[in-house]
Amino acid sequence: MRRFALELLRRYDVRSSGPEQEARKLSGGNLQKVVIGREFSGEPRVLVAASPTRGLDVAAIENVHKHLADAASRGVAVLLISEDLDEILALHDRIVVMYEGRLVEVGEHETIEEIGLLMAGAA
Repeated sequence: MRRFALELLRRYDVRSSGPEQEARKLSGGNLQKVVIGREFSGEPRVLVAASPTRGLDVAAIENVHKHLADAASRGVAVLLISEDLDEILALHDRIVVMYEGRLVEVGEHETIEEIGLLMAGAA
């Protein structure tokens, strides 16, 4: 377990006093990195990532994006749920907007403005 914890701390750049530190005593951003590391450690076939970068700094966001993109390239089905349109545009293969329980698939030629309008309920 110690080797696993040390590898997770290294791979996901978790800032802690070491593998013995309790997760509940980590900062929010570092705790989020631990959760992401835990989820990727099981070699999932499907991964649901809901706001995976909320509260993280720029370097940590890039790290999370890299891990999500790597997982997708290995064949993991990644469902990214985010309110951050830039994040969605950076990582998507396909975009679907949900508004008031209704799904709307976004065409590949939709502009950022059109996607934003769909997110706000303009259909």
